[in-house]
Amino acid sequence: MIGTREAGIGAVLVLVAAGAAFVVLRDGSGGATADQPVRTVFMGDSLTQADTGRFDARPGPASWVAYAVSGRSPWSYVADVAVGGQTLVQMAERFEQDVLARDPEGVVIMGGTNDVLQGLPVEPSVASLVTMVGLARDAGAQVWVIGPPAIDAAYAKPVTPMVEAQRRAAEQAGATYVDIGPDDRLYGRNGDWLPGLSFDGVHPTPEGARALAGVILDRLAE
Repeated sequence: MIGTREAGIGAVLVLVAAGAAFVVLRDGSGGATADQPVRTVFMGDSLTQADTGRFDARPGPASWVAYAVSGRSPWSYVADVAVGGQTLVQMAERFEQDVLARDPEGVVIMGGTNDVLQGLPVEPSVASLVTMVGLARDAGAQVWVIGPPAIDAAYAKPVTPMVEAQRRAAEQAGATYVDIGPDDRLYGRNGDWLPGLSFDGVHPTPEGARALAGVILDRLAE
């Protein structure tokens, strides 16, 4: 198991939007644009999973990644190594083998939903996120952390504490944090997924995955 890594104030990634282009600069090392996207590996759980059974296959329509690596994306697809049901601790345990071994220029991490559903303490989960960010940055990759989507109120499992903890940790560790809520393209006034965008209040439908990708790319452009 990979140990935790203390997060210091690292080099800050600066996001500049110019039309449909995204520029991410870190320590003067260059960055990603829609015209020159970086080779990126995606890590996550079932919300991100490629749903093809193979990490290196193109993701199917139930994964938001399928819609986020086309057109205006700053990411060039290398692999989607997300595994359904996994927590952030479990992702960190296989991070070097499944992510860094592919020598990515960029790493995108979306996790924490299963941690919340299982009622796990926030601190160990976020420590594992910091570990992954640190390992990726040490390997020279740009890192984006995408906050977990909302979970319908019927579950009584609010994601806000996880989202806020991830935001603070990602910024301190030198990653770009992308908050995807609240947004009326995804959620209603009560904070639940809009009808047709989730089949169970947690996982997006293909329509929800497309909408989620659009929100993510728009937030990057902001």
